Amino acid sequence: MSLSIITPHYNEFEGLKRIYNCLLEQTDKGWEWIVVDDFSDNNIVLKIDEWINDINEKRIRFIKNASKTNGSVCRNQGAKASYYNNLVFLDADDYIAEDFVLNRDVDFEEFAIFKNNAIVDKNGTQERRPELGGNYLNQFLNAKFIWQTTAVLWNKSFFMKIGQFEPNLERLQDVELTIRALFIGTNYKVIDNEVDFYYCVKPIRLKQDIVRKSCESVRFLILKIHSAYSLDIRKQGLLKSYYYACVKNLHRSKNRQDVVYLKESLKLFYTKHYINVIQYFLGFALLMLYKYHLISDSLFIKTNRYFFK
Repeated sequence: MSLSIITPHYNEFEGLKRIYNCLLEQTDKGWEWIVVDDFSDNNIVLKIDEWINDINEKRIRFIKNASKTNGSVCRNQGAKASYYNNLVFLDADDYIAEDFVLNRDVDFEEFAIFKNNAIVDKNGTQERRPELGGNYLNQFLNAKFIWQTTAVLWNKSFFMKIGQFEPNLERLQDVELTIRALFIGTNYKVIDNEVDFYYCVKPIRLKQDIVRKSCESVRFLILKIHSAYSLDIRKQGLLKSYYYACVKNLHRSKNRQDVVYLKESLKLFYTKHYINVIQYFLGFALLMLYKYHLISDSLFIKTNRYFFK
């Protein structure tokens, strides 16, 4: 089996060099690497161009966007350009072990989930993700993101059939795609693999405009789920956890002026009947108390967790 590895990036030259070193160490050489540049700074693009020319590796292709898009658009560009029918998406700030490609030489139909990976924090500390269990679709509807983008090995034909990544989402792109795949797919596989992928997380405060972006992405996701799928009462009740996900970002960012975005999210969940009127007024009251420093950070997040998680 041959594998197409697709990496979107924006000004991530050091990350690209680390991934290349990982690819050089692969025990299975049946890979191609497609790097899609999302309109990085010109000096960075020139450095990458020179670097790739010096490498002179036919298995590496460099696609340069003429204007700024987003990760979803870049991933879709890479998928369309890929030569092979087995796809993996690897972000520029993550990295892989030497047997990553070899481990993906498996039989599958639509997509395969490699459930074991490790999270790496800013200090380099690794933490293995918890074991998967239960109904996978319900977990994603409940905002439990039990696997990440690179955990999925895609059949290219199936990936194209279900519509690829949603280009209008700034965040939750992999979550929305996973929910869609779990609704549409009928033949996928979950593999209990050795850890061979390392997902590097950034502190929430280093992410620009995180509360607005997360609330807008949650709005897009909820409206799409509402219009595209018929959910039973149980599944409808799970979706309020996406409001709590927005609350967590507000709590972590400490920017109380961003309460305005949470108010709009709360209204959305109420109008779509994913929360009741009591939950709506309770959530609104908590936001006002938090905005004016009338409730502690810990009580704010604990109370929201109790009612909305």
